Amino acid sequence: MRPQARAALVFATLVLTGGADAQVGPGDISGMADDLQRIQIRMAQGDKSAYSAQMKQLTAMGAAIASAKPETWKDRRHVDSLVIYVLSGGALGDVTPLLKDDAIPEPDRTLARGAFAYITSHEADALDLLNKIDLSVLEARLAGQIAFARSVLETKRDPKAAASFLDWARLVAPGGLVEEAALRREIALVAEAGDAPRAAMLTRQYATRFGASLYAADFFRELARLIARFGLADDPANYQLLSAAAASLTPDTRRDFLLTLARAAIVNARFDAATAAAGEVLKSVPPESADEARARLYLDAGRLLSDGYDAARADLQAIAAARLDRSDAGLLAAVRAVAAQLRSAPSAGAVEAHQPTEGEKAGGPTDTIGLAEAALKRTEHAANASQGGAP
Repeated sequence: MRPQARAALVFATLVLTGGADAQVGPGDISGMADDLQRIQIRMAQGDKSAYSAQMKQLTAMGAAIASAKPETWKDRRHVDSLVIYVLSGGALGDVTPLLKDDAIPEPDRTLARGAFAYITSHEADALDLLNKIDLSVLEARLAGQIAFARSVLETKRDPKAAASFLDWARLVAPGGLVEEAALRREIALVAEAGDAPRAAMLTRQYATRFGASLYAADFFRELARLIARFGLADDPANYQLLSAAAASLTPDTRRDFLLTLARAAIVNARFDAATAAAGEVLKSVPPESADEARARLYLDAGRLLSDGYDAARADLQAIAAARLDRSDAGLLAAVRAVAAQLRSAPSAGAVEAHQPTEGEKAGGPTDTIGLAEAALKRTEHAANASQGGAP
């Protein structure tokens, strides 16, 4: 490990563990920021009470900032705490006046204004201001948050630089929401880039370190959709990597991840990935449960265009729609209709009425697959519209 990185890691550990028993006064903005980050560690570890505790702490910090004397902002540690407050979602009403005059001296004013521009979505200003900040001279408790912000700002311009900032954020701010959020974001970036092995490696880290996070369940659902959309699990070897990466999750969270992956794979015509994920679920799902019905539906849909057509079609007829939610009940109806169309012979009148184009003559089975995929997608869109959004 490079000396600079080693020093940053040691410093981060000291910041996150030191002073845990210190008594923080009502006007000690710096101490309040330290307490805020301890609460955020609890959030990353899955403490449901920590979310409301964070809201209370931000409210208390806002009051302390509003009543702070002007000389407070000559202390860099208090300015850093102000920036932590802003980047953690604190109310901005009492921050704005401090940035309009010379209350905060340079270079700290540039840092505070950059954070304010970032949180208020003024990306060009945020880039200009935060690019002037040397991350290596910031306290570790703040460096991770600034690195994360710079990653977000760089994502469209330079994805590799964005990933590097996320790596930095994870290094200097381990264990808390910064590392947790940085891992989530980096996994999404590498998934979009099609790098299945790295996505699996980072997913394993996330599942191991933050599988109980308050944000984990939603993240794994979104990850499943990304995997299906970008075809990361099309290769069976990659599927095994990604499935194994989620092995340390609780059974319920892992089953939800696999079911979401199977469904998204069906809608995106990734049938091998769909059958693999649904098949895994069926090995451990409670019999006669709603999850079993979902897994059978996705497995059968994935097998319709294979040698397993007959068994899949028969099982589709045996699935009780009442065990599915509205969206999956609609998908079941569509898949049954597609199954019927795949092997049905057209009537003589239909054959005479339709004169195939040269392209259709050449298409053969590919046209049938395309029609099946289109039918599934239409059903997905209709089901989503009826529910007001994605499932």
